[in-house]
Amino acid sequence: MRVPVLGLAAGLVVLDRDASRYVRDVRRLALGDRFVAFDPDARVEADAEIVGLELRGAVTARLDPPRPAPLLPSRPVTLVQCVGKSDKLDAVVRDATELGATEILTARSERTVASRDSDAALARYRRIALEAARQCGRGDLPRIAAPQALVDVLRTIAAPIRVLLHPTAQLELRDVVDALPRSTAAAIAIGPEGGFSERERAWAEGAGFVPVRLGCTILRTETAATAALGALLVLGQPVRTTPM
Repeated sequence: MRVPVLGLAAGLVVLDRDASRYVRDVRRLALGDRFVAFDPDARVEADAEIVGLELRGAVTARLDPPRPAPLLPSRPVTLVQCVGKSDKLDAVVRDATELGATEILTARSERTVASRDSDAALARYRRIALEAARQCGRGDLPRIAAPQALVDVLRTIAAPIRVLLHPTAQLELRDVVDALPRSTAAAIAIGPEGGFSERERAWAEGAGFVPVRLGCTILRTETAATAALGALLVLGQPVRTTPM
């Protein structure tokens, strides 16, 4: 069991309200029970033991010396996600965290109909990412940026692999990724409901993005993010760690 503890250091710590509620009410741990505390900002974790348990109150734990987090993304991946309707971006942040995205750059496109750029929205996305990291064992969090104009976001990216998902593209994602090592940095741009306009596609290609498709079907914007990031986990040449 893993519990987020920011500013993690050896010694006694009083867990914050959310962590205390999770330990006490959800997992129902008792005095002497152990868990793993992790600090995604510092990319460290530590074994912990519960030494204080107040009824409906704070939980106190004793932390061992921290160690580097063992599970971190092997490929830097920037997800450029155009803002969608309703809570679709919540689902994208959760799945992107679990699938190893290191950066989530939200963008406003010509067909974007929502804003999602308040401080409260960004704080919610971080909480979603933190819960996803806790669940999947990841030792860090992706950087999440407030929405900017799509053309401005695309111009900031210099990853060797830059692709734009488009259902009529001639190339598939595999055609661009397979020949390169799995550690090669990548960027994926995904449109909102209705996809990218032709002008936006031209902007992207001018910024070095290659239009690709994932298959024969047209995916929802939130499904496309999950499918593309999942594909990046397995596509590409394995990095050789021993000599021939």
